[in-house]
Parts: sequence; structure tokens; C-alpha cells
Amino acid sequence: MYATMMKILVALIFIYSLLVTSCVEGITGKTYVEINNNLPTGITLRVHCKSGDENLGIHDVTNWWGFSFTPQFFFWGTLYFCSFSWPGRFEWFDIYEQSRDWHYCNECIWRISPNGPCRLSDSSGEFDICYPWNPPTN
Repeated sequence: MYATMMKILVALIFIYSLLVTSCVEGITGKTYVEINNNLPTGITLRVHCKSGDENLGIHDVTNWWGFSFTPQFFFWGTLYFCSFSWPGRFEWFDIYEQSRDWHYCNECIWRISPNGPCRLSDSSGEFDICYPWNPPTN
């Protein structure tokens, strides 16, 4: 009796793991993040993005720059944060925060302006989802 119950339990665990894996894979396809420079003409935006385990380096953005990744759902909360600098300014923002963004965008397209970052809305087709800059760290 015990051996039969163990076989059933192992089979159920196996089936459950297959279901969870296939669901997670469907949810966590590649996410693309694009950063567009919306500063006044001729001003280069310097961008430095990182996650907890990946440094994407420093990029001088005149028009746009993009990167893609696969969010780590269920186990870790994926977070990419970026610093943005241009003459006389230094700001930073969490450009991809899993809890905020995963259900809104597989392509997170951002426009960076002096007032803060704005994300492209799928429903309106406009950059009307705007956030304030993160507060400065001391």
C-alpha cells in the first residue's frame, strides 16, 4: 500500500512540475526594454543599467537603446535599475520592476525626459504612463 501511494505521489509531483514549468515558460518569454532619449535636441543621454546579477554597461543614447532578458518569475523578483545623466543632471529609475511591469508589457518602451520616464501604453499608443524619478540616495 505504501509503495503504491509513493508511486502516485511521485507521478503527481512530476505532472505538477511539468505544468508549472510550461506555465512559467509561457509567462516568462523574453521581455524587451527600450530606452528613448527625449531630451532637447543634441543632448546625449548617458544610461547605465543593472540588475542584481547583470551589469549592462554604460551607453550614450542619442536616439534609442534596447536590451532584452527573461524575467525570473516565482523565485526572484526581476529588477533592472538605471542611472540617467546628461549635463547638469543625474537621475535613476527602476526601468523594469517585475511586480509593476510583467503583466503590462513584453516590450517596455520608455521615453526619458527631464521630468521623468514615461512608458508607452499599449491601449493609447502614447507615452502616457509616467513616473517620477527615484529619490536621490545619500
